[in-house]
Amino acid sequence: MLPKNQAQAYSAFYDSVRNNDILDPKVTLMIHLASAMAMACYP
Repeated sequence: MLPKNQAQAYSAFYDSVRNNDILDPKVTLMIHLASAMAMACYP
């Protein structure tokens, strides 16, 4: 698991990307997949 400060940073990034009105849904999905893969959580 991640240390608390890294988990908070990741959670803040994830929430800011998920709850946006600027990016297209397809781009948002790609960012979700990329961030999950960066954290070694392969779909």
